[in-house]
Amino acid sequence: MMRRVLLLALALALPLQAAELEVGIRHVVMQPMGDQSFPGGKLDLPLARGFGASAEVFWTERVSTQLAATFVNPEAILRPATPPPNDVDLGTLGIAMYTLSARYHFRADARFSPFAGAGGALVTLGDLDDQFGDAIEVRFPHETTFLAEAGVRYRFRPSVRFELGASYMPLEARARVERNMNVPRVELPSRVAVDPLTISGAVAWRF
Repeated sequence: MMRRVLLLALALALPLQAAELEVGIRHVVMQPMGDQSFPGGKLDLPLARGFGASAEVFWTERVSTQLAATFVNPEAILRPATPPPNDVDLGTLGIAMYTLSARYHFRADARFSPFAGAGGALVTLGDLDDQFGDAIEVRFPHETTFLAEAGVRYRFRPSVRFELGASYMPLEARARVERNMNVPRVELPSRVAVDPLTISGAVAWRF
């Protein structure tokens, strides 16, 4: 159901004759905020950096709709509750977040303009595997969730904006263990609470 809503909103968000359109790029820092512990230990996902791109339609000076794609690649380290082994390097967990949000811009005519928004997200996660890729393999299905965001924009020029923002989305990913032949055998999580908090710095060009 959430995917249908996202697709419908996307179709409405990018009409052929939009009032004004902004295209932007961003650098992001993502901190997983979820509790990544499980009965067999903990899957450690540290802070990670990434990048993204966005397209934003301004219906009025204060109301806009933004479609964005953000990509991060945090390391994934399994820390068993009862070693051995002590730690298991599971490579990186590639996270792609496709978001669609409605935004309200306060003081839209000012040089500094705060904003707040909310919307939905489609999230894809990459596979986890051990260093050699033959003992452990964990896959994740696509997930849908919602997000809340806030930030401030700076009008550098009439056609150029800088933006500093923060967003949060609750995200608990279901894990599907395809292979677990590690010796000694380790317990793997059935769910991973990611709950990403993302800080972004962006520049956007208005057409």
